[in-house]
Formats: sequence, C-alpha cells, structure tokens
Amino acid sequence: MKRFFLLVIFSLILVSCKKKDSQEKQQNISIPTDIKRFELKGSLENFYPKKVFLNKIIENSIYPIDSSKVINNTFTFKGIVEFPERFALTFQDYSSVVIFILENTNFELIINTDQINDPIIKGSKLNKELTEYKTKSKQIFKKIDYLFPQFQKARLENDAKELSEIGNELKSIEKEYINFSFNYILQNKNSYIAAMILRDQLKSTTIDTLKIKKTYQALSSDVKKSPDAQIIATFLTLH
Repeated sequence: MKRFFLLVIFSLILVSCKKKDSQEKQQNISIPTDIKRFELKGSLENFYPKKVFLNKIIENSIYPIDSSKVINNTFTFKGIVEFPERFALTFQDYSSVVIFILENTNFELIINTDQINDPIIKGSKLNKELTEYKTKSKQIFKKIDYLFPQFQKARLENDAKELSEIGNELKSIEKEYINFSFNYILQNKNSYIAAMILRDQLKSTTIDTLKIKKTYQALSSDVKKSPDAQIIATFLTLH
C-alpha cells in the first residue's frame, strides 16, 4: 500500500512538472507582430444595407468568405491575404457589386450608389495604380462614343461603305487599347497590377498567345507567384 501511495505521489509530481514545462514553453512562444494584415474601413452613401459581404472571385463567380454588419453606414473587414487580388463587395438586399483590390494594408472605401463602379479608395497603392490605368483606358474608349452616332446613322441609311470605315476605326481603337495595356504591363512588371491586366487579356475576342507568353515571361518572380499570374501560366501550358 505504501508503495502504491508513493507511486501516485510520483505520478502527480511528474504531471505537474510537465504542465509547468508546457506553460513555460507557451509563454516563450512569441507571436510575430510584423505580419502584414489588412483593415478595410468602408462607408456607404445613398443606400442602406444591413450587412456587407466580402467575396472571393473565382472565374466568373463570387463566393462570400466574410461579412460585416453595417453600423452608422460604415463597415469593417480585417484579415490577411497571401497575395493582392481583386475581391468583390456585395450588399444585403441590394444587387450592387463593387470590385477592388484587397492588399495587406489599412485603407478606406467610400461607396456611393450614383458611382458604384468608381468607389473612392484611400490608402491603397495598388488600387490607386489600377485607377490610373482605368482612367487612361477610358480616354481611349471615349473615341467610341464619338463614333456611335455615326454608326447609328450609317446603319439606318444602310450605308455599307460608311459602316466598313467605322468598323475599321473601331478595330484601330481596340488595337490602341491592347498596345497600351501590354506596354503598361512591361513598364510595371514588378507590380501585381501587371498580372491582373495581363490576365484580362485572356478575355479578349482575339487572344495573341505568343504576345501573352512573352509578356508573362517579363513579369518579376514575385508577381509570377500571384493567383492572376498562376492562371496565365495554366493557360499557357494548355495552348
């Protein structure tokens, strides 16, 4: 019996030591504080959803991964992304969708339903870059607005010659846009924006596979690790 009690006491002491040792180890484990995270603060104007959803974009579909309650017309999302990517915000009881780049930084979105496709984004370098690219692209496509009345007139009058000339001008505008996009990518090959724009070229009516491959090869090694670049790489292996 004495031996039994000694064995029990020894076992309790051993368990106690193990717990103490485990606690000390846990206390010695330091949580990295230098990990970059994102904090997205949003404010809404002219519409009043009760909840906002953060969605991941995969191909042509969106999948909700987080949600935030709207308080005083504001919402917040916090987290970490491995690489900057385009995400989508959707809103409870509304059909509106806002596309933006989610990167590990603190930034702000001001969303107005009157300009739902052009939210004001503050504090995000990549979103600023993309906005500048889109602004220059719109300047190219404004030329189409000038041609549209001429196109309508020629179609009503069944003017085949005029329609052919307008068609050639439209092709010229499209070519100008494509050249601008590829030049932008090459000039910004260290930016994740470059991979996003190059991926968008896969949606063109005519895809220049050789040009896409050559431009992809010019991307920096870090950018090639991004999801957009990985999709391009997969496309190139299949063509």
